[in-house]
Amino acid sequence: MNENGNSLVSVVVPCYNEEAVLETFFERVGAVARAHSGYAFEFVFVDDGSDDGTAGTLDDLAGKDARVKVLTLSRNFGHQIAITAGLDAAAGQYVVVIDADLQDPPELIPDMLERLENGNDIVHMVRHNRRGESLPKRLTARLFYAVMRRCALPELPLDAGDFKAFNRRVLLAVRQYRERVRFIRGIFAGVGFKQTELSYARDPRYAGRSKYPWRKVVRFAVDAVTAYSLLPLRLALVAGVLAWVGLVAYLAATLIRWVAARAAPDLRWTAIVVVFLGLSGLNLIFLGMIGEYLGRVLRELKQRPLYVVRSRRNLDDDPQPP
Repeated sequence: MNENGNSLVSVVVPCYNEEAVLETFFERVGAVARAHSGYAFEFVFVDDGSDDGTAGTLDDLAGKDARVKVLTLSRNFGHQIAITAGLDAAAGQYVVVIDADLQDPPELIPDMLERLENGNDIVHMVRHNRRGESLPKRLTARLFYAVMRRCALPELPLDAGDFKAFNRRVLLAVRQYRERVRFIRGIFAGVGFKQTELSYARDPRYAGRSKYPWRKVVRFAVDAVTAYSLLPLRLALVAGVLAWVGLVAYLAATLIRWVAARAAPDLRWTAIVVVFLGLSGLNLIFLGMIGEYLGRVLRELKQRPLYVVRSRRNLDDDPQPP
């Protein structure tokens, strides 16, 4: 709480090349703060190694308003790590995570805080309408959530992104999750506590372009599945057993035909090539899956820092570690 006894709300905003939208975003989120004087607000912006004018714009905002806290990372560490950096710096009794692109309306923050005040610990914002997104993106998103809920993380809210609010005890619990391959919405879904959902229509991007091209989308999905599921390894085992069952059945059928015809069948090179390529392909695919897990084990063993802060503005120089 602040000196007036108002609960402090930390609004965590990861940013990457958002120069075109930052001032408008701050105007809108600032209007929300002014309209709800029962809360004190701080705005924790994390500049994830932007190479446009994002750093300068954030510096200007911090100079004009002491509630603006700015973390500038030394390079682009990625969206999930940028959120983590913001959570580590948040000081509020309540925390809201929201992107700066205005697809997630800041005007919904009071509704989220109301849900928290009513006894909930986490409020997941669920997108019932994704305006401005292409049909392939909507379909692949639906497929992703269906697979994750079915095979990896049943608690994951359907079509809920990183836009969410939670109280401080959830924040302290989430800070204990320090894995290098991070899936933030999965961490919140699986951390427990009393969780609820709030439906909303997601707006088109206000300005700029998406920071998630298909390459990053695929990488994000792979990270999510391998971080929370052993399904790929289990599929390898099942497929391997099925391959051997098929091979035995093939040899048995060949032997039966051989005995029935009283002559060797004319299989020649076709059977050799089919068997060789089929088994070799399976081996390579599943070795690749195992490699994904071994790569993640290696990254955990290295214990590299999740992020490196280049500079701090309106923040303690030596914050307490989480």
